Amino acid sequence: MNILIVCNYKPGVGGISGQVEILQRKLREDGHIADIFSTQASVLKRLLLPLKLRSAAKHYDVLHIHCCSHWGFLPAIVGVTVGRRLDKRIVLTYHGGGGEKFFDKHTRLVRHFMTRTDANIVLSGFLASVFDKHQLPYSVIPNIIELDDTHYRLRGTIKPNYICTRAHETLYNIPCILRAFQRVQAEHPEATLTLVGSGNEHESLIKMSEKLGLHNITFTGRVDNKDIYSYLDKADIMLSSPTVDNMPVSLLEAMNAGLLVISSNVGGVPYMVKNNNTGLLFESDNSDELATKMLWAIENQSIAITITMQAHKDVARYRWENIKDQLYTVYGIRS
Repeated sequence: MNILIVCNYKPGVGGISGQVEILQRKLREDGHIADIFSTQASVLKRLLLPLKLRSAAKHYDVLHIHCCSHWGFLPAIVGVTVGRRLDKRIVLTYHGGGGEKFFDKHTRLVRHFMTRTDANIVLSGFLASVFDKHQLPYSVIPNIIELDDTHYRLRGTIKPNYICTRAHETLYNIPCILRAFQRVQAEHPEATLTLVGSGNEHESLIKMSEKLGLHNITFTGRVDNKDIYSYLDKADIMLSSPTVDNMPVSLLEAMNAGLLVISSNVGGVPYMVKNNNTGLLFESDNSDELATKMLWAIENQSIAITITMQAHKDVARYRWENIKDQLYTVYGIRS
């Protein structure tokens, strides 16, 4: 089958783009033709996207659209419009922890396009509840993670070496991590923190770390997604503090690498991280609770290590082999 993946694709950045790269590779390995059509463009060039997509989509059986909220919904608008005119099978995957507010605010827009697909996919039970609220059809099919045991390392000791690989944008709330790390470093001066990534808040985060008097902190800037595991290998604990989220692959990557995950309890996260079983959860924007969990992990070694082992086993459910039959069903492919 010929499948065209439509999204705001940017190579090497992870997130939706990282998922699209994995999906394309897996489909091709299974013998299908799979290509990517990116809706990334300047404001003026976006006006030409329907014409460009119409020309490209003629040669494909399925349009698989990946979208999220706000400008991230553009692939849905363009993809569904073109797909319907060409009478193609349309599959739409909705990403993004901000879906509830976006759907409530733009109900008519969302319903117009999501009721004109052949199938909608959500990544977690969290977004499933949002789709239920708006009476939209869906299937729950999680993100894919490529598991390679060469990335896994069982830590004999959980050291205060922390890492965060979330983008430096407001919704990921990195300042919460900096405030928590200040308290941790007061008790463990040897503690380290590596912040992988960049974004609109990058410079302000550097200034905040200086103001808080933090040391042993590294800002790597943007890192190609293929190099993420080399940074994860040097750390022991993954921190994530978003105010909204859906199904962050960054947490799965950390669990796959053997790190202990500590995340804010928002959106789809509790559907993928079971508190005190496969990770630790704290209430959103509560830096004191986050610091307490960060310290607990160092002071309760055997339990923390057991949690990392259970988490590593749990991520196997996100393997391509365990997901593809569901995906092929919505594509209309008989496996």
